[in-house]
Amino acid sequence: MRNTKWFTGLLVLVMAVSLLAGCGKAEKAPDAASAPAAAEGIKIGVLYSTTGPFSISEKPMLNAAKLAIDEINAAGGVKGKKLIPVFEDYASDPAKATEKIKKLILQDKVVATVGTNSSASRLAVIPDVERNKSVLVYNTYYEGEKPSPNVIYTNSVPSQQSADFIPWIVKNLGKKVFFVGSDYVFGVTSVKKAKAMLEKAGGQIVGEEFVPLGHTEFSSLINKIKQAKPDVIFSAVAGDSVVPFYKQYQQYGLSAKDMPICSIATHEATVKGIGAAAAAGHYSSFSYFQVVDTPESKKFVAAYNSKFADNTTVTNLAEGAYHGVYLLAKALEKAEKYDGPTLISAFKGLEVDSPQGKIKVDPTNNHTWLQSRIGKIKPDGMFEIVYSSNALVKPEL
Repeated sequence: MRNTKWFTGLLVLVMAVSLLAGCGKAEKAPDAASAPAAAEGIKIGVLYSTTGPFSISEKPMLNAAKLAIDEINAAGGVKGKKLIPVFEDYASDPAKATEKIKKLILQDKVVATVGTNSSASRLAVIPDVERNKSVLVYNTYYEGEKPSPNVIYTNSVPSQQSADFIPWIVKNLGKKVFFVGSDYVFGVTSVKKAKAMLEKAGGQIVGEEFVPLGHTEFSSLINKIKQAKPDVIFSAVAGDSVVPFYKQYQQYGLSAKDMPICSIATHEATVKGIGAAAAAGHYSSFSYFQVVDTPESKKFVAAYNSKFADNTTVTNLAEGAYHGVYLLAKALEKAEKYDGPTLISAFKGLEVDSPQGKIKVDPTNNHTWLQSRIGKIKPDGMFEIVYSSNALVKPEL
């Protein structure tokens, strides 16, 4: 009887030790989010807004990034591993963008993040990108100031967007220019640089006005434009404010025939919101319009329209996101390891055949060499390209 009790006690003790050992192992098991990229694929962050004042621009960017990721994975991925996107929405809020980038880098362990849109959101996330030695692939045209060594810039700066646009305006549309912009870093700095270019081109500044982000009532601004009697309005009004600006411009009696708006932020998605009647006759300058006549562009537009039936449309920003993902994949293919400094170095000098044509990453400043193009909005709401640079334009900061 005593031996039986002793054996039973020993059995209970062994089972308890086994359970404790099993519990210990379970606690040490890594969760999926923190597993190394090499074990399951290569995690990349995708950070765009589907709500808020910049969602009109960012929804097509999100779609284009998804399209590029799917195409790359269907073709075999990177070094035989699939790109695993981790999607985050920051609702056009720079403070929320900061929270999301921290999550992507520290919790999700992404090797790089593609995204953000406004200069305010980009500048908000850069400190955390730099602090954690991560990488941001930024896909939006911007003012060309305060570049970060941890950011790859895949869209235009003023030397590629306004430097050709301003002389073309003076030569073809008139010398007297009224400047308008959204009152944040992109609008203010872009107008400042464009004014200097205008003076150099022999033009005349007849007015300047800035409106808050998300602004919707333009009657006061339009009255000031009427009083100034410019030949042209140069616009750096951005986000969803573009739509009411153009609509009210027409409603209050101004026309593209007499005073065209020449914009560095009015793309196909905003034209769709404005409506062809109010948008026709105005001009925009970008590196890419969806009517660019290349096989790569036609393939990109067709694939986008086939994949997404959400009332969005291909834009310059979408194309910037699309070739931004392809540049990232090529850098990942080239890099021996995926820490930030090594990955940034892998971008330098890279070339890809994008929808807008061949582009390349400058080896000295992390910006891409791009085309400079000017488009005029037709009565059907589509752009007609009226000017293209003869070669890729250097990104000068």
